[in-house]
Amino acid sequence: MPETLHLLIPDASPLRPEGAALPALPPLPHLDALLRRLRVSDTLTCDDDAPDTPFERALARAHGLPGAPGQVPWAAFDTATFGTPCAWLRPCHWQLGMDHVTLLPPEQLTLPEAESRALLGTVQPLLHEDGLTLEYQRPDAWLAQGELLRGLTTWSMARAAQQPLTREALSLAATPAQSAHLRRLQNELQMLLYTHPVNDAREQRRQPPVNALWIEGAGTLDRPIAPQPGVRVDARLAPAATPDLAAWQAAWQAIDTGSVAQLARELAQGADVRLTLCGPRRAVTLRPGAGLGFRASSFIKPLRWSDLRRQLLLPG
Repeated sequence: MPETLHLLIPDASPLRPEGAALPALPPLPHLDALLRRLRVSDTLTCDDDAPDTPFERALARAHGLPGAPGQVPWAAFDTATFGTPCAWLRPCHWQLGMDHVTLLPPEQLTLPEAESRALLGTVQPLLHEDGLTLEYQRPDAWLAQGELLRGLTTWSMARAAQQPLTREALSLAATPAQSAHLRRLQNELQMLLYTHPVNDAREQRRQPPVNALWIEGAGTLDRPIAPQPGVRVDARLAPAATPDLAAWQAAWQAIDTGSVAQLARELAQGADVRLTLCGPRRAVTLRPGAGLGFRASSFIKPLRWSDLRRQLLLPG
């Protein structure tokens, strides 16, 4: 059976303030031509209180990962770790309100490797006392392993950065005792980070301090699950890479002439393809249409990106 080639485009329709107009689309000739050959095969919807984004949910499905929303073992999958509860610990900045926490978008932290490793070295002994081991992976993510992470429901940073959060939602534990343990650990970590020399230097440079660690992607893989080789992600529309309308339009045009055009060529050569377009509330997956009925309907009323992108913003 030929390999399915699956292109996922996150942030295809950006989150907009209530009542704000959608940004003007640049010409996307390859996407327009491709959509004429595709039909909607699946739609994923995430409520505003979901712990993950439609893109994350669609990507988990594309790779065949187990777990309910908020319980997909991303850390174990990303690092090929099996049989042990894992999670990502991500250095971050919390803006603390009276009754909620606002997460600073992680791209605004710009944490270099040296600072990340220094922070990890400070918190590692405390976490070791609670049975957790830490392994540096990259500046914004450390791999944690240990029984304390078993059964957690965690919010992804991408979802959490979109709205204020209560402390109770930061990590939903399987038992009250585990929940209390995690809250106590979070408080102790915050005290360690508050007085850290790295944060003193960051504040002198007027950079946000690292005052918390975010837990995400917790779970256990009991058996190896290999990434699907045909799954591709083009993340050039991410907010960090498209700070204004001109950058967003340029990114869309680059995707159109790059990933989308390549997918169209592969479809023309007989490949089995999928295209998933992801917004803040929905992800729509399209696959090739077939038959006389499809060709007739596609001619009379072809799929248009201008219509599809509005669907990605609709609430569940």
